[in-house]
Amino acid sequence: MYNKNYTNYYKKPFSPKKAVKHFTDLDVYQKALEAAVFTAAILDAFYQPKIKTKKIEKNDSFCVKEYIIKNMSALALAIPHQIAEAHSKRFGSGEECLLILDKVMLSCNKMVVYLDQTRDICQTGLELEQFEEQVKKYFFIRQKVLNLQRVWRKYIEINKQEQSEAGRKASK
Repeated sequence: MYNKNYTNYYKKPFSPKKAVKHFTDLDVYQKALEAAVFTAAILDAFYQPKIKTKKIEKNDSFCVKEYIIKNMSALALAIPHQIAEAHSKRFGSGEECLLILDKVMLSCNKMVVYLDQTRDICQTGLELEQFEEQVKKYFFIRQKVLNLQRVWRKYIEINKQEQSEAGRKASK
């Protein structure tokens, strides 16, 4: 016969997540910051001495490696800022926060491309595993942002419904 006291040993016990009071509490922000630190610290440290010692003249040819590193660093550093901005905008009246989260997901995709280009073109001397780990991290961030966007969209829709119902009740 079926035992009603059966315990599923394969499932983790339920434990509620910590409340999000600030954008710094968001797991996606923390992961984005980690990824930005990798880009800013390791890659910038590798290329900065080469860029500083080179005298740039008007007739210098365009350097692809410098372009990749410069844009990748700026993009990586912008992602945590965008997450913080989206968190602030979600308390407003519009869906601007969702558009910012779309930009974050686009930035994550661009970072994967930049990481692949850096790995293949720039010959940084770093292990391929480090780049693969960062690519996985940006895919993880992108998925977390998509989940966050879905939750915030539901929240916005519920608020709109409540406001419209309150408006109808007030007009009666």
